[in-house]
Amino acid sequence: MPSSWSLLNPLAWLESAVSGVLVTAHALLGALGLDPASGGAWVGAVVVLVVVVRLALLPLVLRQVRASHRLARIAPQLRALQGRYSRPARPGGRQQLTRDPAELARWRAEQKALHAEAGASPLSLLPVLLQVPVMIALARVLDGAARGHAVGLLSPLLAVQAGAATVLGAPLSGSLVGGGGAAGAVLAVGLVVVVAVATWATTHLQLTRGTAPEALEGPVGQAQRMTVWLVPLVMAATSAAVPLGLLLYWASSAVWSLGQGLALLRWLPTPGTPAAAARERRLAERVSTP
Repeated sequence: MPSSWSLLNPLAWLESAVSGVLVTAHALLGALGLDPASGGAWVGAVVVLVVVVRLALLPLVLRQVRASHRLARIAPQLRALQGRYSRPARPGGRQQLTRDPAELARWRAEQKALHAEAGASPLSLLPVLLQVPVMIALARVLDGAARGHAVGLLSPLLAVQAGAATVLGAPLSGSLVGGGGAAGAVLAVGLVVVVAVATWATTHLQLTRGTAPEALEGPVGQAQRMTVWLVPLVMAATSAAVPLGLLLYWASSAVWSLGQGLALLRWLPTPGTPAAAARERRLAERVSTP
């Protein structure tokens, strides 16, 4: 039972939910024949947590995909609107939005009206942001297990067991810079490579196949191209002190994101993108095939 102070603490409830999924998955894997004290059982529990979280977020992902489709359909209108409120371009330069406060206010109001009329929303990062509290809760659960402390629904016995569980000789509560030893360093580097490669591939595919060519022009397009390399580098740079169990979550989630991105590009591509054109060609070929 949560204490009186934790009843008002959202993180305490999230820790209970995360630890509850881990405990349930661990028990099921033990019933299937895995040694409950082995690292494999706890690794499997973390992977199950990833699957549960990503499946729970899937309706929101699909909703955001449909919103991005509506946004893509009004993209020509948005570009035309920006052109009306832009200053004439200098020789060799690009058009820039007017600096007049009144005109900027009208531009924002008309832009907002277009979004509302189309039912479009630019909040495409919301599914990613909603995973942050889950990862914080998982890090706290792993930290508690490393200290042998019960956290959420993780009992003292399971906490000690999880804290002692190892993968390739490295404890799940260890990290690249502490507590993992040489085996932990090797495992951490391997997981970071998986995270970086899967994240790069997901971002690259979205940029080259899931983005309209017009959206890649100008400063915004340059910023998007930078994210292809920047995001994996940030993930790698922040992984040194991350527990191996959390790195395992990152790696599993990154692989899920890659598979999910490939599926969306194939079956639900954004209109006006190379992926949408490829889908139209596939459908045309099926119709023309006797």
